[in-house]
Amino acid sequence: MLEYHNITLVIINFLVPFLIGSLIFFSVVVAPNVFASLDQNNARKFIRNIFPKLYLWAFLISIIITFLIFSHGVIYGVVFLVISSGFLFSRLFLVKWINEVSDLKKKTSKQIKKFKILHSLSVLIFISQIICATIVYFKVQ
Repeated sequence: MLEYHNITLVIINFLVPFLIGSLIFFSVVVAPNVFASLDQNNARKFIRNIFPKLYLWAFLISIIITFLIFSHGVIYGVVFLVISSGFLFSRLFLVKWINEVSDLKKKTSKQIKKFKILHSLSVLIFISQIICATIVYFKVQ
């Protein structure tokens, strides 16, 4: 059993920083440069294409971590299950809701407020996932 424990720890110690680095790279490098480099129409197409893929990528990596990390502590597994669920929720629902509001040609102040709330929620979830994954990473050493 000790061998399995060591192997999972090595994999976890690779995957968690890999996940965190991917998310930070996307947030700091990719997303801001899309709007700086592309016109509004192409930026919109790119963002709508990449976000579902980012969330799927992050979900798959985090669900693998979830299964591996349970042997190092149930609480860590539960935290990563919540992190994984956040990526799935964002991919299946939040992106769709944000796009629906964004697609409206003439937005009322209520719809603009809804967009801001949904977008803020997506950012809050994303940042929370990075913070929680980082905390778990340093706890599982």
